[in-house]
Amino acid sequence: MTLHREVLEPPMPGFDMRKEYGHHQSVAIRAGGLIYISGLLPINPETGEREHGTVTSETKRIFENLKILLEANGSSLDRIVQIHAMIYDRIEYDVLNRMYRNYVPHMPPARTVWSVQLEAGFKVQLDVVAAA
Repeated sequence: MTLHREVLEPPMPGFDMRKEYGHHQSVAIRAGGLIYISGLLPINPETGEREHGTVTSETKRIFENLKILLEANGSSLDRIVQIHAMIYDRIEYDVLNRMYRNYVPHMPPARTVWSVQLEAGFKVQLDVVAAA
């Protein structure tokens, strides 16, 4: 049995990580009724420009971008089933949680949070799986 796997096209130019940064990845894949979103960083969806800021501003940008990606592919924030959140410092956990609750207030998805050193000095990155 083969699993149908579809590479989803970036809905806006800034989401094309191969073109913008030379990363060998797709922004999203649909397979088995799920949408797998690559680790999102706070970038401008129009230009791909990096938007460094606070945990609050970076998380807000990432969730707004996530909303664009999911809605462009027939899903939504309410259909998220799992989030892997990475933050640059564990001390920011409560700040991340406040923003998180704004975007997924009901029936929160499964989630793991790691404190890690992120690419290019970012403070937040989210890796997401949602129902298609």
